[in-house]
Amino acid sequence: MSCQNYSAVSEFILIGFSTFPQHLLPAFFLLYLLLYLFTLLGSLLIMATIWREHSLHTPMYFFLCALSVSEILFTVAVTPQMLVDMLSTHCSITFVTCANQMFFSFTFGFTHSFLLMIMGYDRYVAICHPLCYQVS
Repeated sequence: MSCQNYSAVSEFILIGFSTFPQHLLPAFFLLYLLLYLFTLLGSLLIMATIWREHSLHTPMYFFLCALSVSEILFTVAVTPQMLVDMLSTHCSITFVTCANQMFFSFTFGFTHSFLLMIMGYDRYVAICHPLCYQVS
């Protein structure tokens, strides 16, 4: 007879901000919300400037625009759940939500690194091999 315990993890309890005094959490929420909104606004402003100004339609600015998109998606994947949990009394996250958040944060973190590598290679070609670099 096989007597095994079968259990599954359904949620994780988040204790990140539990050691802070409760009266400081609304101030932290407001600070992080402002930083989140400034990040989104800055990235959108960069994208709008590049799309609007035709002289910026070069490979480097295309990569900068892609980096801004990746930045928006990365912050959207992580920050809203953190903001909700800051004001919540029951700070937990389901297993599926945690897995999705990890997947998207790793994916967009990799995208950041990849775009920075491509941007560095673009600058290398522009500086070290100027005759091979196409200028519009």
